[in-house]
Amino acid sequence: MWGSLISTGCILSTGTADLTDHPHMAPVSVTTSHVDMTSQDPVRTPGKALAMIALLIGAIGIAFAGIFAKMSMDAGYLGALTTAFWRFALAMPFFLLAMVLTRPSKPRDLSKALINPLWLLLPGLLFAGDMAFFHTAFSHTTVSNGTLLANLQVFIVGILGWWILKERCNALFLAGAIVAFGGIWLLVMNNETSEYASDPALGNIFAIGTAFWYASYFLMVKWLRKDFRALEIMTVTTMVATVILFLMVIIIPQDRDHLVPFYNDSMPDEYTKAWIYLILLAIVPQVIGQGCIAWSLSKLPVTFSAVVLLLQPVFAAFLGWIILAEALNNWQMIASGIVLVGIVLAKLGTPSK
Repeated sequence: MWGSLISTGCILSTGTADLTDHPHMAPVSVTTSHVDMTSQDPVRTPGKALAMIALLIGAIGIAFAGIFAKMSMDAGYLGALTTAFWRFALAMPFFLLAMVLTRPSKPRDLSKALINPLWLLLPGLLFAGDMAFFHTAFSHTTVSNGTLLANLQVFIVGILGWWILKERCNALFLAGAIVAFGGIWLLVMNNETSEYASDPALGNIFAIGTAFWYASYFLMVKWLRKDFRALEIMTVTTMVATVILFLMVIIIPQDRDHLVPFYNDSMPDEYTKAWIYLILLAIVPQVIGQGCIAWSLSKLPVTFSAVVLLLQPVFAAFLGWIILAEALNNWQMIASGIVLVGIVLAKLGTPSK
């Protein structure tokens, strides 16, 4: 019981803040053509400082995604899409438990919601698309290229955040985003692992598509946070993504034939390890990581948040070094510092409302 409570992470620990900051508690300006979604400076109030901490926890949480996915695939002989399916499927009980534990005494009247609840279905579709494109990209291009191009989301979010959400950013913010992305380029391009790419052009197209899928998901969650709790959004998102990924898995033969971890009589421990890694994949990146990110988006500018999440590949590189013994070279360490400098510049370039 206590383990389940802890695993719900930032969503449960910030449940009170969700209620006090909920848009139904104060008037919100809405028109048929525009929803005012401009955010204030990220760390001017204690609430925003807490949101910044939650965002950093989220970045660390999602950095474990590649680690646990790789470990579960190696131990259970699972395909990439099958692993993604289990990430969402095993996260569902935790989100549902959190929904039960934090349910309000008086149910909400969804007919009075400022945003149609049907929009809650879209983030799950977008996230499933992100997962499908991301794993397909790595089937054709190198991990370095795939990671780099997928992180173009920071610029897509920046442009759409300015155009659609009317979030202001100045030249210093843009410089910070460019510096941080340059650090990511240096990080992934100095990976000493020799990689073979069967069809780099096709893989790179899918990687760029990944950036659009994730940027769209990110912006959609930001918009929905104006009228729904993070827990509501993440529960529906996880449910929809689980269904879509399951349909993908049963359509693709190589994934359908390995829907569950492979049990080998001579290595029963590997079977157990595979399930443990899958459960950790569900709890850490999905429940805690994505949950914290979704919660923070109601209080931080989406453009600034996208830049901060460039820390994810930095954290992933260091976790790979610590857990998987994938050594970092000097250039990769320098690159990590450059990313941090870029994020500081982006913070300084994020104006108050």
